[in-house]
Amino acid sequence: MAPKIGSRSIPSDDQQFESYEAGHQVALATHSDEANPLFFSPVRGSPMHILDIGTGNGTWAIDVADKFPFATVRGVDLFPPPVNWVPPNCILEVDDVLQKWTWSKKFDLIHMRHMTGSFSPPEWDLVYERCYGNLRTDGWIEQVEMSFIVQTDDDSLPPDSVLSHFGPNIIWCGAHAGRPCDNIDTISSSIRKARFVNVHEKTYKWPIGPWPRDGQLKEFGTLNFQHWISGIEGWCMWLLTKFGKPQPWTKEEVHVYVAQLREELQNPYRHVWHRVRRVWAQKPAAVMTEL
Repeated sequence: MAPKIGSRSIPSDDQQFESYEAGHQVALATHSDEANPLFFSPVRGSPMHILDIGTGNGTWAIDVADKFPFATVRGVDLFPPPVNWVPPNCILEVDDVLQKWTWSKKFDLIHMRHMTGSFSPPEWDLVYERCYGNLRTDGWIEQVEMSFIVQTDDDSLPPDSVLSHFGPNIIWCGAHAGRPCDNIDTISSSIRKARFVNVHEKTYKWPIGPWPRDGQLKEFGTLNFQHWISGIEGWCMWLLTKFGKPQPWTKEEVHVYVAQLREELQNPYRHVWHRVRRVWAQKPAAVMTEL
């Protein structure tokens, strides 16, 4: 499949779909001991209408549809996911959430994950406003985003390494593209700005690679390693070839850069991790006022 890029900066191709799948498995592994590892929002009763914005390969929407067979789960993205079958209560649609929303039912839950770099700040404001307007009273919004800043707790990542500069490089390019790649730090404030209440957040440290000694974390890091190895080219290709410094890079230069990043990620002595943040919030109940 040839890469396709719409208004998002990340391609839609086989390699990126592989990254989406690995990222989904990492997210599930984060809460493998929970009865519902798919979302934290305490949706009242049994959810009937759920929307997944930026559904990618559709795995989250499919899993939620399996877990809640009486709900209608819609997954929407700019390009169709590579799936041959979905549960009868799951609908995967090609649509642009920046255009007018035409769904007739209010949603109980609207979910987004790994959407960093997809929108400009005004577009993000529009998306949050659309979410607010299309949720039922007391409905929930939930978003999960990752940081591209690679960190370590034991100085095992040299400050002059390619991997150390990856995150700042991507953030710089995203800023110049008008599509911030550091919105992990602005999710809560943006959601509050859109008038949501009961805002909760949880921040994680996701290891990259099987370096942790703990068996569960080692397995977790292995999954996240696959997420990065398969996703990193798609994360940076458009940004670097359009906004790389000191001048836009060639595709060949990006391929060399990605090879260097992957080589450093494979170094077992690099005890690296990155932040991930989950934010969930509620649309407030209507306020009754006396006349």
